[in-house]
Order: sequence, then structure tokens, then C-alpha cells
Amino acid sequence: MSEMWDSVSGAWEDHAGFVDGHLAEATREMLDAAVIAAGNDVIELACGPGGAGLAATARVGPSGSVVFADDAPGMLAAAEHRSAGLENTSTLLCGQEDIPLADETFDAVIIRHGLMFAADYVAAVAEALRVLKPGGHFAAMTWGPRLENPWLALALDAVGDEFGMTFPPEGAPSPFALDDSGQLGEILESAGLVSVGVESVSAPMTADSVETWWDVVLQLAGPLAIAYEGMEPEVRESIRQRALEFGDSAAEITPDGVAMDATVLIASGRRP
Repeated sequence: MSEMWDSVSGAWEDHAGFVDGHLAEATREMLDAAVIAAGNDVIELACGPGGAGLAATARVGPSGSVVFADDAPGMLAAAEHRSAGLENTSTLLCGQEDIPLADETFDAVIIRHGLMFAADYVAAVAEALRVLKPGGHFAAMTWGPRLENPWLALALDAVGDEFGMTFPPEGAPSPFALDDSGQLGEILESAGLVSVGVESVSAPMTADSVETWWDVVLQLAGPLAIAYEGMEPEVRESIRQRALEFGDSAAEITPDGVAMDATVLIASGRRP
């Protein structure tokens, strides 16, 4: 999994501003759910290029700290580049299920769109709980149901329709693996968190055109990017045309381009 995300880390760094803009309001709500305040010590797990952690730095201020953690070296390098000059930040190469730090280190743990790619969801949240101080807060963002996220689902559907299958295939890592709020809440409770809550938040994706939407999503969706790269040119073009047709049918025309629906789930809880 780390190799897959490492392979698209350059694209994630290039489009980090696009992603952060798309998720700006949802990220604010996730940081609220994590009760991040001045002076807090925070770790962002599966940080990618560090968008959520960077947003957290403004809240913790100079008396707090933010650690960017990821098991993909390229993603961690992107977070380090983007946080350069911030004295209260650091980076850590590690996965979600094995954090090489002492118990009770952080006031808050946040994960923005990484938990659904963990090998063991409960183990990942339990490890986050371990490094939380008593009373510390956890918050994770996942994608909501596939039908509520045409901005991504339609790109995946274009591949699936080409081959007469669901993409990603059953059992493969999927961005929609934790799209059920009930399941998500149960995972947090099973890991030992209390005061668990799950909120659905609208996060529309905007782009200047349907073509831009396809080009950006293609580069950022790890499983899609790798599968697409290995296809024959005529197959790639067929998928692209299908994706543009799907996008045209779903996109709302705006003064600045197009917009597509997107929904995230924000799950939060507290260490007893």
C-alpha cells in the first residue's frame, strides 16, 4: 500500500492546493471534532502532503506542535516541503498501526482520508488511542457512500464499465471501504474511544472543466492511476471518453466551471 501511494506522491504534492481547497470546510469540521486548540500537540497520520496538519498548525500556534506521519516516503517529503519554515512541525515515517512513539504523547490524532486504507481499522484506531493523552481527541475523515460522491465514483465507473466489472474489484483497497456511518462508529468504539460520533458533511468538488476534473482525479486516485498507466493507449482513451461523458451528465455548471457532489464522514471520539 505504501508503494502505491508513494508512486503518486508527486501528483499529490502538485495538486495539494486543489485538494485542500476542495476539503477546506470539511477539514475545519474535522479539526473542530478533534477539539484542537492553542498549545496542543497533534499528529496527522497517513498525512499525504499534510493538508490537515497544516490547517492544524494555525490552531495550535507556536506553543503547540504538529507531527506529519506517513509510511510513503514521497508523501512525507511533500508534507515536509509544504511545512518548511514552520518551527513547530516535524515528520515521522510510520504506518497507522505502528507509531514508534511513547504512550500518551498527543492531545489530538487526526486522519484525513487514510483510515479506509489501513489493513486493520480497529488496530489503527487503537494505536491512535495509545498515543493520545487521557482525555485526548481522535478524528478521522472518510468518504461517504459511493452514490453521494459522483466526483470520484464516476471516474472509477468509467474503468469498471470498460471491463464489465466493479472497480476497484471486490476485496481490493477502496476509497469507499468505510462509507457506512454505523460501521465507522463501531470501529471507534471497538478500539476503546468514548463519546463517539459520526457526522456527514457535504464537500462539493469544483474544477474549471470536466476535462480538468478527469485529469486531476486520474492522477490522485492511487489504485486508478496505477491501473490506468498499465493499459494500452486505445483502452485509456476509451476510458477517458467514457469518463468525460459521465462527468458531463453529473456536473453542475457554475460561473467558475463545474461542480460535482461529494460527501465525507467525520468520525470522532475521546480517550477515556
